[in-house]
Amino acid sequence: MEKIFLIGGSGFIGKNLVRCLSPYYQISIFDKYIDHDFFADYPSVNVYQLDLVADNIPSEIIAPDYIINLASIVTAERDLSLFDKLISSNLKVLLNLYERFKDTSSLKLFIQFGSSEEYGSISSPFKEENREYPNSYALVKQLTTNTALMLHRNYGFPAMVVRPGNLFGPGQNKNKFIPYVIDKLRKGEPLNVSPCEQKRDFIYVDDFAEDIHGLLKNYKKCEGEIVNVSSGNSISLKTIIEFYRNELNSNSAINY
Repeated sequence: MEKIFLIGGSGFIGKNLVRCLSPYYQISIFDKYIDHDFFADYPSVNVYQLDLVADNIPSEIIAPDYIINLASIVTAERDLSLFDKLISSNLKVLLNLYERFKDTSSLKLFIQFGSSEEYGSISSPFKEENREYPNSYALVKQLTTNTALMLHRNYGFPAMVVRPGNLFGPGQNKNKFIPYVIDKLRKGEPLNVSPCEQKRDFIYVDDFAEDIHGLLKNYKKCEGEIVNVSSGNSISLKTIIEFYRNELNSNSAINY
């Protein structure tokens, strides 16, 4: 069975990749914070708790076939004084991984996670060849994704970049849009929201995991590439709210 290292794999995306991909791969998790209750249900998954900025993956751990770097130290704040630490921390994780595995012959593909937010305010649909115009924290994402591609171009490191759309699914934090809406509607509590006419592209985590599985299987075509992964369909936030209100038969007042 092929091996995957999920770096920063104890978060929402990592746990859903484990849920969907563990039947096909031997997965190891590396993260500073580990959800031991979750991984207790997946005894075949190896879990290592370490500081991804300060520590390297021990040399005695056998190198994998694939590495997916989900680690991302970000903030929603637009305080420029925070950027130096954010940039250095995110780059340190990436460069630590590069130094550890740059001479590993078994490594077929290194996936660096980016974000559709890197494209900023340009008109959608976003295309991989678009120039990025990031706002706030997405600048940090752009720096790490471009560094990963530079490592491929200059040093032959088998890196690629995946930029997902708006992910949703089991275990997502309730401060995210869809879990927030569902929670309020289930409780019958009012929603005080904007007109919600803006459209977004949402992709369910199971569909996303299937796409990642496809990229791994076609790794020879993926090196040095940027791949945007989304549903391809935009939907207004108001449509989502009304859909879930009907599905849940909720009596919540929606104050647009």
